[in-house]
Amino acid sequence: MLDYIEITKHLQDKNKPFLGHLQPEAVYSSGMEKYFIYGCRKMQIEYSPVMQTLKLKGSPLYFSQGHNFTYSKEAYIQSIQFVESLIKLDLFDADLDTFESGAIMEVETKPKFIISGHQAGKGLLMRENPKDKGGIRYFSDSSLQLKLYDAGRNIMHKQGLTMKGIIQQSGWNPDGEYLKFEAHYKKPHQLFNDGRAIRLADIFSPSWEAILKEDLYQQYQRLNTMKSIEIPNKKNELSSGSIILIALAEIILNKGMDLKKMLYDRINSIPEGVLSAEDKKARKKHIKTMIEKIEEARSSQYDISELLASALGIDEEN
Repeated sequence: MLDYIEITKHLQDKNKPFLGHLQPEAVYSSGMEKYFIYGCRKMQIEYSPVMQTLKLKGSPLYFSQGHNFTYSKEAYIQSIQFVESLIKLDLFDADLDTFESGAIMEVETKPKFIISGHQAGKGLLMRENPKDKGGIRYFSDSSLQLKLYDAGRNIMHKQGLTMKGIIQQSGWNPDGEYLKFEAHYKKPHQLFNDGRAIRLADIFSPSWEAILKEDLYQQYQRLNTMKSIEIPNKKNELSSGSIILIALAEIILNKGMDLKKMLYDRINSIPEGVLSAEDKKARKKHIKTMIEKIEEARSSQYDISELLASALGIDEEN
């Protein structure tokens, strides 16, 4: 569930890191020194002798296992403990500056289709990159960024052949469809602790785990999901014309418009020389019959609330 973190360790005079096992990267005019720690992926350490601080940035999951498709609290903690053993400092009393929390769900349809049915709710701004081809949407405010994305596509495009095999052994099915919802908390101390510092150790306690799971679910509820049309389960009810009408009906439904009126107005706008009054009457009758077969779905096919609650192991109604 947890992924990327940034933490700050405030040092005492006699409490200095051992940096001999790290890869030096840069020294800045401020005196800050940057280092990398290499595992499956690298993590970054920024040490400031002047400010007496040490910052750790990166994903313990990617560092230890090379991917974030699966999550184990024990493995996550062990990754941090390994860094501790290298620099000879306790990190669990460090301040938690920012972190990511998320959940992966296996879905029955293409993730980009589900993603397309989500819009920013009140207080959020939405953005997407055309290069992602509908595979990711971002929603943000001043304190966090939410991300809904195709986790399977992420593996296919960003992982090598060997790592794909490792992830497959962890449960990933290359033929499956996986969607991830993720929150990047920029100011967790303000959101969760009334502005007081949160220690890294805190978020591994059962009480904090419950808080973070519930908040992730509630953050998803801030997104607006499109209403959807019930899809017939019989092949003979899904002609090309029916599919076009269903797609149009869904668009019109979410815009709060009247589909029948819109189509009738369009028919009425056609010149008499093209369609006579009787022709128009016949077209309207046919359209009325088709529209009467269309029903709004009781629950939106875009809404993943139930799947997310299941993935987080929480009661959706509480």
